Amino acid sequence: MNLKTTWLAWLVIFSLQSPIVRLCAAPQKELPLPGEVFVVDGRTAFLIAAKGNGATKTKPWVWYAPTLPGLPGKEEQWMFKRFLEAGIAIGGIDVGESYGSPAGRKFFTEFHAEMTRTRGYSSKPILLGRSRGGLMTLSWAAENPDKVGGFAGIYPVSNFASYPGITNAAGAYGMKPEELQAQLAEQNPIERLAPLAWAGVPLFAIHGDVDKVVPLELNSGLLHERYTALGGSMQLIIPPGQGHNMWPGFFQNEDLVSFVKAHAGPNITITSPLDYQVVQRSSKSKGSLLVRGELAGVTLNTTLTIQARLVLDGKPRKWRRLAMDPKRSTFQADLEAPGGGWHRVEARALSGDEVMAESVIEHVGIGEVFVIAGQSNSANHGAEKQNSTTGLVAAFDGTRWRLAHDPQPGASGEGGSFIPPFGDAIVQKFHVPVGIVACGVGATSVREWLAKDATFPNPPTLTNNVRQLPSGAWESTGTLFVTFTGRMKQLGPRGFRAVLWHQGESDANQDDPTRTLPGNLYRDYLEQLIDTSRREIGWKAPWFVAQASYHVPGDEGSPEIRGAQASLWKDGLALEGPDSDSIKGDLRENGGKGVHFSGPGLREHAARWFDKVAPWLERNK
Repeated sequence: MNLKTTWLAWLVIFSLQSPIVRLCAAPQKELPLPGEVFVVDGRTAFLIAAKGNGATKTKPWVWYAPTLPGLPGKEEQWMFKRFLEAGIAIGGIDVGESYGSPAGRKFFTEFHAEMTRTRGYSSKPILLGRSRGGLMTLSWAAENPDKVGGFAGIYPVSNFASYPGITNAAGAYGMKPEELQAQLAEQNPIERLAPLAWAGVPLFAIHGDVDKVVPLELNSGLLHERYTALGGSMQLIIPPGQGHNMWPGFFQNEDLVSFVKAHAGPNITITSPLDYQVVQRSSKSKGSLLVRGELAGVTLNTTLTIQARLVLDGKPRKWRRLAMDPKRSTFQADLEAPGGGWHRVEARALSGDEVMAESVIEHVGIGEVFVIAGQSNSANHGAEKQNSTTGLVAAFDGTRWRLAHDPQPGASGEGGSFIPPFGDAIVQKFHVPVGIVACGVGATSVREWLAKDATFPNPPTLTNNVRQLPSGAWESTGTLFVTFTGRMKQLGPRGFRAVLWHQGESDANQDDPTRTLPGNLYRDYLEQLIDTSRREIGWKAPWFVAQASYHVPGDEGSPEIRGAQASLWKDGLALEGPDSDSIKGDLRENGGKGVHFSGPGLREHAARWFDKVAPWLERNK
């Protein structure tokens, strides 16, 4: 080894051992949601801050453990998002496999000081212990009952004699097993509950009854028994047949979320509108925006008020007081909002003149909303994914809104659609955001979209959503109809502008002629779908119906299906959609050989939809 090699080797060894070099390196940790990773007393810590938390005194937060590599994980995303929506942040510190030892508790104390004194968070967080994180959090809580707002556990360990066992835990405590055995009363959290009970700290746990790793009876069951005997309050949920596993019910539990929100301190949640939601405008210039939410973690009194306001282009409007339901701690009001976006919605709770909690929704639009249904060319089966270039087209999947980049949520397929360029064209023409609710399902017949119990003599080529009756006739299961009309009802009465229907290929020119629909039956079934869907949602929603029956070169359309589609326009039952059968050649996938559209074909399809919809919007805005 030459001198240069020797010097480099010693540099590597020094770099690995030197605390100065280690502290200069940025801490690394992958979080389930965007957040900050930092160092406290040489240990990796994290904070996922809640937007819009403007409480003047304290900011509520959940203290998660164990913060080990890989934890918290993606399974925590659902509940973390619920906390953030309520203005509750999430933080934690990696104290290794400490099992609640004094060394680990020391780092916890340093982290608490960082969060409260340096960062201004509540001095009484809710501790959230997952599995062995229960040992860490409960051990620290027993020493600091005045610094705990509550404890929640997901199959939490509360008894280290059960897990990891005294022999395995002894090393973390710096003791021999027999020494730790002699100090159970001073060290084991299950033996140290009295200070928490006397301080009135509420507990919660969800724990399966067949957990072999962390047995229920020696942990959460024993915790509940002893804590309630001490006069403490504890809610225990026992899912039958569940063990120490990744069952979603452990991590997507409404009771756990409600417990945290009730005890984390003042927090406010806006449940309507949602982020990136587009609300259908009622006139050219404005719309009505429902602001709804709930307040938790505060005792209601006569001095408490809820206010909301809009912020338009950075300019806040006046605060408006919202009606409060004291029994449910909920509030709501309709606010008039101008067309356009993205607007910002702010809500706050005040006790007198003091702001107790605050929440915001950053992106809300007042514009045009469309429901899009049919088969693959209404869904995500195009050859090239499309993105919104304006950033003002959003999509709704029945739960969340997001920017409408392909693939569209709620529709089948993982490829491209005409929706982003269509939405962008509407945005550029009318200068308002566009909302899309995509429901299309590839290869479906109009028969599959009918309401439950609608009957027909012959099945479609695919029978996923139909079934045969003893008589030999066939009926729809109603599955697609329920999803389709359910999404429309979620938008509310007159909550969207129109349905854009693109379907017909799976009813035209099938290899088995008995699966092909004659034109008169296609017309009857589509008319039935339009009528029954309107009755189901309670208002006469406009429908655009495209001409769609193309398969491949040489099978470029069905005169019967096209005639049936056109007859709906002529009779005033639907509005004229684009003729997509005429989009051919390189505008179809596989060099013109496929039924789906190529990238240029998707943009052409979007342009043709715009050419039909935009003039109608001009007349009806």
